[in-house]
Amino acid sequence: MKRLVALSTVLLLLAVPMSAAPHELHLKDGRIIHTDSITREGPRLSYQQFGGTITIDLSEVEKIQYKRLPEPTDISVKDSENGGVRGTPEGNDLIQVLNTTLDPSTPIETANLAVVTIVTEAGYGSGFFVSDDGLIVTNRHVVRGSRTTDQKIRGKMNESAQRLQKLQSSLDQEKVRLDNYKKELDDYKKRFSQAVADSQNRIDPNQKAEVESDLNQRERNLNQWNSDYTSRRQTYQKALTEFKRNQRDYNQSSQKLAAQTRFEVVLADGRRESAIFYRVSENYDLALLKLDGYKTPYLRHQNDDELKLGQDVYAIGSPLKLNNTVTSGVVSNSRGDFVQTNAEIYPGNSGGPLITGDGLVVGVNTMKRITEKFEGLGFAIKFSRVQAEFGNYLN
Repeated sequence: MKRLVALSTVLLLLAVPMSAAPHELHLKDGRIIHTDSITREGPRLSYQQFGGTITIDLSEVEKIQYKRLPEPTDISVKDSENGGVRGTPEGNDLIQVLNTTLDPSTPIETANLAVVTIVTEAGYGSGFFVSDDGLIVTNRHVVRGSRTTDQKIRGKMNESAQRLQKLQSSLDQEKVRLDNYKKELDDYKKRFSQAVADSQNRIDPNQKAEVESDLNQRERNLNQWNSDYTSRRQTYQKALTEFKRNQRDYNQSSQKLAAQTRFEVVLADGRRESAIFYRVSENYDLALLKLDGYKTPYLRHQNDDELKLGQDVYAIGSPLKLNNTVTSGVVSNSRGDFVQTNAEIYPGNSGGPLITGDGLVVGVNTMKRITEKFEGLGFAIKFSRVQAEFGNYLN
């Protein structure tokens, strides 16, 4: 089937010039296909060409370059209260695609269309569109790692390394004692055997039996000691191997994350796209990614001075890889750069939006502080800080 598809594609390429089609499909074999429409369904990709539909595997595709099509005047797309704009009927208009697929009926469901899961070399987090041309805001620590977490992990790794080093030193010293004991026992056995041979059967049978019993007991003790030592040595060796592997994996994932320039993003309908690293803030735990070639739904914001204590808010994110999960709470307080809330913010929620009941974003979920006496406090960076950092790039 693949050969027939490839052959039909080649024949079509040879038959008609394709410079007029707006989108470019770059295949791994070097071919560039121009087409008016590209759609994706799971691991398959379909494109329109010369009145027909051709389907190929995504594995054959190197990259896709979309070009914005002019908006038609006779087609209306469902507008969202959180910043939706009119779109085109093509597959690169995510506003229409997501509205059609998910059919939101509330402001929260509409806001959810703009939320994505971000997959990185080190794990995953959340983010959301902040412009209609694909800008995604998230936490800096999602795409570059947390400096505080990195320091804690490396501190724990140093502690583990020191414990393993002490254990190795103790085992090495014990091995010396074990070898010395075995050597002394072997010497004792040789001397006893020589004494028995030299006595020419004049040794007291009772004394001989007593010494032999003592030697046998010492031999059993040595064997038990050696077995116990070998077991503990093997346990240590497994722990050392696991520690080195975890240390190597963490270092490699940290290095890859620090150098990663493309991130897989999972949209609200489950489709997967590739976003590029765009900007990072040195002042706040914020970063921007960019999903090129699409018209995207995005969240509008509520001004800081409209934030009220006790106001209902909702956190959207991907805790435990459960994409686009919503938790609810209230605004507990406004503290400097942060909105404090009791809405549950779990690992994986980082970078997702904290929104009002009207679907307006008030902050970027960033952390949760756990105390011993009560459940915990969630914090979101105020969206006004996003505007201060990235205002030049936002609509």
